[in-house]
Amino acid sequence: MSNRLGIIVETRYLRQAMPGAVIRVFRGRGIAADVICPRDSRFSPERGILRNENGTEFNLNEYDAIISRNRNPLGLAMLAYADLAGILTINSHSSVQRVRNKAKMGIALTLAGIRCAPTFLADHASVLAGLTTDFFPLILKATYGDNSQGLRLIRSPEDLNDLHWGNDLVLAQQFLPSDGFDLKLYVCGNIVHAVRKPSPVNGDPSAPAEIIRPDATMVDLALRCGEVFGLDIYGVDTIMTADGPVVIEVNDFPNFTGIPGADEMIADYILGRIVSRKESIAAERASAVG
Repeated sequence: MSNRLGIIVETRYLRQAMPGAVIRVFRGRGIAADVICPRDSRFSPERGILRNENGTEFNLNEYDAIISRNRNPLGLAMLAYADLAGILTINSHSSVQRVRNKAKMGIALTLAGIRCAPTFLADHASVLAGLTTDFFPLILKATYGDNSQGLRLIRSPEDLNDLHWGNDLVLAQQFLPSDGFDLKLYVCGNIVHAVRKPSPVNGDPSAPAEIIRPDATMVDLALRCGEVFGLDIYGVDTIMTADGPVVIEVNDFPNFTGIPGADEMIADYILGRIVSRKESIAAERASAVG
């Protein structure tokens, strides 16, 4: 039986590398892959059907898997429906929610014993001025930000005096020294790739990304982060220090920038998960009949 996939994609991600490249792989193989954009749509939890402004309907119950690169509230609600309805989801609603909130993400990583950049949470920015000067500079982040949006570099306590921070929660990470590059660990299943990319804070945006071979420490760190959040396809942003990589944050379904063949790798992984799930269901049914 042929597979049918539903891809929940937030509109802004349609202009990025992923998941468009994976969708093209599926379609090139003759696999039905519907692009489901939740914007300007309505969803019926009773029927599991999304209807968009053009009148097109998508029944989530007809898909073998729901793939998500989305943080739209309606898209997340649909992903939650798919999870609860027993449909295979990649990534699952619960795993996306665990990394969507950067404050909760940092807490989970710390409690799991994963080495992270020192992080501080506050109800307003002025409280951070009470930190000793050796904690500066700081990077302020939006709790629900992504794609490096809303980053603010605070070089000294004095820089906080006139700061207007619109978020209810202030999340600040200590700015760790680097050579202007971040180390990105991209993970699909248990396969880990590593890329040095210019830092969005102090890097040269015109500098090319550099693929490197991940060592055992990088692989272990990346897979541990995935286990904490239950992710299948994800990225781990780190800073390389003299004592090894330090985690900055974890993201669900990144672009896999600079990784050759990432689209084929991800497509193969998703199809493999579908096959495994179908075999497991068939085995359970056979056991019940027997």
